Amino acid sequence: MELISQKVMHIRFGEGFVVSNTDNRIDVQFAEPLGQKGFTFPDAFVQHLWMHDPAVQEFVIAQYYQNQKQIEAEKQRQEEEREVAAEAARELAASKRKSSTKKKK
Repeated sequence: MELISQKVMHIRFGEGFVVSNTDNRIDVQFAEPLGQKGFTFPDAFVQHLWMHDPAVQEFVIAQYYQNQKQIEAEKQRQEEEREVAAEAARELAASKRKSSTKKKK
């Protein structure tokens, strides 16, 4: 969905409009003297920004929840990898202990 030129409201800075956005950043132009401000996208829309258009706001919030699911899935994957690596290290250590015990006898 195209966000450039969409009106936004900031809790402290007031009304502005989107001048650029990427997967993780959105730049909003506010009235002078504030000028242009950059925010983390879409996280800022859960904290202190919202879109004037309810359909666009719904899209942005959906993006936020999708990102959160991806972050959680990545954390889970990393935890599983750590557990597998730890188990492999324990097995290797046990194998070395067993091998060293046999050599001593």
